[in-house]
Amino acid sequence: MHLVHIARPPRPPHSATVDARPTEPADCIRSFVFWANLAAQEASGDAAASTSPGRVVQRLQGSSESQTYLFAVVDGNSTLGEVSELGLPLIPAVEPSPELDYLGFIHISLPLLEERDGAEIECVLCDLPLPGEPLDGKGQKVAEWMGTKALELARQLGRTVAHVGLLHPPGTDPDYDAMGSTYRELGFTQKHAEHQLVMDIPESPVAALLPAGITARVWPDYDIPEDFINEVMRLLSLASKDAETGDLTVEPIVWTRTRLREAHSRLRSRRGHTLLVALTAEEGNILTLAEMARHEDANPEVCEWTLTVTDRPHRRRGLAQLAKLTALHEVARYWPQARRCYCSVAAKDEAMNAIYRDLGARELSRSSAWELFLRD
Repeated sequence: MHLVHIARPPRPPHSATVDARPTEPADCIRSFVFWANLAAQEASGDAAASTSPGRVVQRLQGSSESQTYLFAVVDGNSTLGEVSELGLPLIPAVEPSPELDYLGFIHISLPLLEERDGAEIECVLCDLPLPGEPLDGKGQKVAEWMGTKALELARQLGRTVAHVGLLHPPGTDPDYDAMGSTYRELGFTQKHAEHQLVMDIPESPVAALLPAGITARVWPDYDIPEDFINEVMRLLSLASKDAETGDLTVEPIVWTRTRLREAHSRLRSRRGHTLLVALTAEEGNILTLAEMARHEDANPEVCEWTLTVTDRPHRRRGLAQLAKLTALHEVARYWPQARRCYCSVAAKDEAMNAIYRDLGARELSRSSAWELFLRD
């Protein structure tokens, strides 16, 4: 049993069109996606809980906000070939690629702007047990070895705080996840919990009735008028600062014009789309923002809620729900094929959970975030 480092694919040139796609993802990427999707789908009972090989390759290319690493746990003797900067055998993320016997994968994301001490770790096992069943002896050995190696890699990459997430069906505990007991034994403690929800999008949603003096504005794909950019940045920063994150060690995101431009550019290069709905006062200030997102390579019937924030002086007036109703109405115009919208909401966020209940959302799964401070 040994690790191989899946090479970072080159970023597309700045002159590349939005239709430019990377070379065909390698077998290692397709295997990682298959097993990661299977685990998520078994926990949620929903086939839409998935990613695609192309999106994983795009993430590995990195950005100004984060750098992603992917490692494979391989059965047998050490793989021969070029060695990575971490001293591991290197295999390509795009074809052609070697055929190897994969036992699991370690996915590590490093924030580059905030939380620069942190590493977000995901360990994915191949040959999962039946849902809710414990690992057999061989699987437990792989899980323990992989978890230990993941922490070693995080230290090697200069990080001192490790975060992992566990996904499980409603009514079960985090140990439903095959890696749950392993993380606990490594010293991780739970710091946060969320619910994953889904709601149906009506074919002809009714427009929200807005109070006098409030106007709804819709900006697709960050096409925000200059007059509102400062207000949007203020609300985005506020959303990060006020987000319910339990006891996790986190830093709020501060939005700037540079960050907004880079987010717009990244959205285009990754073939993503957003719908930003703002409720504004007569004076021009933004009272509430709500955002939905989708990806061209994903199921066209699926989108997700990615943001809802109301300015502090205007909370508890029902504006967040009105912004969401407006967004659902606008989806029919911008993304007419969308039929379902997904979200993840903090278990302790009573106000947002109440809004989603009123909108008819139903629970799919639960997740928990765990944290460990790494020792030298």
